[in-house]
Parts: sequence; structure tokens; C-alpha cells
Amino acid sequence: MEDKVITLKNYDTMVDAMVDQEVLHVNEIECFIGNEQLVELYPMFSDIGDGLKIVVFEKDFEKALQLLEEYHAQDEASDLEE
Repeated sequence: MEDKVITLKNYDTMVDAMVDQEVLHVNEIECFIGNEQLVELYPMFSDIGDGLKIVVFEKDFEKALQLLEEYHAQDEASDLEE
């Protein structure tokens, strides 16, 4: 059986995509950044279509989404404390 890959989330900047990619890798979820080369070569494409996106296996989608939500909630909470 072949695992299907799906888009988890779209991004405006490479930095945001790379942070989330690292969060997923640390939690042992395989993922990659799609459209990376296109956007790096032609930044004007970041506003067109999907722009940058993180792609995961469909079986990991729910867990990956939950991990990123928890990570960003903690990040926002620590920003509020400062």
C-alpha cells in the first residue's frame, strides 16, 4: 500500500516553514517543504497558489496538526509573559 502525502499547512516565509518542519522532525513525523525551490528562485510566487507548504503523510496529518497547534500556543503564551 502506498502512503499518500497531503499538505499540512501553507506558509508566507521560509523561516516559518522551517520552524514547523523542525518541530515535526523532533517529534518523529516525516515531512518536507514543498515549492521551496520555486519560491527561493522566484519570490513573487510566494503569493501565488500554495506558496510554501509542509507536506506530511496522510496517516500523520492529525498528530502533526495537533503538535503544531500546541507548539504555537506555548510560543504565544511565552510571548505574553515577556
